[in-house]
Amino acid sequence: MDKILEDSGALTPALLLADEGQFEQKALDLLSKLSKLSAQDFDARDQLDALQPSTHTITFLYLLTVSIDTSAASGKAAPRQLPSSVLPEGSLWPYITQILLDFDFIQVRYCGTQLLRIIDIVTLGAEQTSNYIPAIQLLHQVILRLDSTSSILTSTHRAFIRLCLLAEAYTEAILILDQPIYHIPTVLDNRSKSYLCSSGDQNSTYLNPATGLTQPITVRIFLEYYLLGALSYLAVRRYKDALFFLEIVLSTPTAQNAVSMLQIEAYRKWTLLSLILKGSIPESPKNISQGVLKYLKALAKPYDCIVEAFVSNDIEKLRTEIEAGSALWQEDGNYGLMVEVYQAFRKFTVIRLGRTFSALPLVAVANKMLADEQDLTETRAYLDSLIAERALHAVVVNSDDGDQILRFLPPSVSLMNESEVDTALSTQTLRLQLLLKHIQDSEHRMETTKEYIEYLKKLKKARDDDKKVSGSGNGRTTTVDDVDEDMMEEF
Repeated sequence: MDKILEDSGALTPALLLADEGQFEQKALDLLSKLSKLSAQDFDARDQLDALQPSTHTITFLYLLTVSIDTSAASGKAAPRQLPSSVLPEGSLWPYITQILLDFDFIQVRYCGTQLLRIIDIVTLGAEQTSNYIPAIQLLHQVILRLDSTSSILTSTHRAFIRLCLLAEAYTEAILILDQPIYHIPTVLDNRSKSYLCSSGDQNSTYLNPATGLTQPITVRIFLEYYLLGALSYLAVRRYKDALFFLEIVLSTPTAQNAVSMLQIEAYRKWTLLSLILKGSIPESPKNISQGVLKYLKALAKPYDCIVEAFVSNDIEKLRTEIEAGSALWQEDGNYGLMVEVYQAFRKFTVIRLGRTFSALPLVAVANKMLADEQDLTETRAYLDSLIAERALHAVVVNSDDGDQILRFLPPSVSLMNESEVDTALSTQTLRLQLLLKHIQDSEHRMETTKEYIEYLKKLKKARDDDKKVSGSGNGRTTTVDDVDEDMMEEF
């Protein structure tokens, strides 16, 4: 054990800077030695007390998993339950907290399986005890320590968002959800010829199933992340973001047009959100399969009936449809959205008036909204709220005879002040710069794939053949499209 501790201490930043190859070899040798030890060879708990997780990440994680196995083997936990030692306030919890907060992000690339196991234990423990907050805080730190931009989707993301929903910790969830996902890891990502400890590689080189730092991202994990993310945005009334996440769920390719229950749930909420935000028949996401869309419509027919009632401009018909399906909306967890659909009908009634009139007395507006024409206080307050939310591009003014007038403004008139415009432009600029960076990274990964290299070889051969043909003065020139078509025939 002393030799192992010595080898563990040799994995220093200085060695990494001086010789990446030697660092990697020492890390692999250390893993080999640790895997040959049994729990009887040492007292893992005592060794953990003597180690700093930030400098001995590999050894610390290995000893911690041995301690967990020993605790589980004691038989004190109920069947299918984690032992109390790994739960908050348990004897091993301080060590779990230490490693998740302080692991070295280079060494952890060599022991991703052990780290992911600790993450799974923390997640299961939170659900077992319904004590979610400690786990949420730890997983949040893990995600950002592995990838400071949180731009690579991992299985930890899904676990984190799920716990946030269970705890109703929507603000914490959105801190991660607001970070755009640019890459879905696969086992093929680990193609770099450099060392795993290299600091020059992209995060996707090591943050993938090959290193064990994430489970393989299956279609279900992908759909769950975006559906749970949409629910988080719904909880804080960020409906545009929720709609975008739901469209990703609907647009995800499926085998032989099979429809997932997650997509059915997404379709129901997407339909209602489209009415709330746009007030019209929802436009299907461009990338959705027509076969999938057909099945979704058939399985969510009552929701399409609501759409038909909404666009009919008949508020009584809409009210009847909503009341008739009250039990179904509650069973689906969509009753709250259905109430907002009814309220949105009122909003879009006012907005549609602007397409016909440039101005209207508030009395006429109240009549269209089926509000009290004798007391315009509620109507004025409602219109002011729409204007404040930027949902209605208009102002309320007083006429010369004292009547209140709703005057619709042309699109060229902006209600944003100069500072708001500057902030919006700066935010958009930063987003575009980040997007361009990730596009360049994606192009670099594509250029190193076997398929792209084979494509270049075929293109070069085609051009060489063209030169021979053109030299003889006969024949047709081969184009890039010809090579692309030839490659597609191979699949």
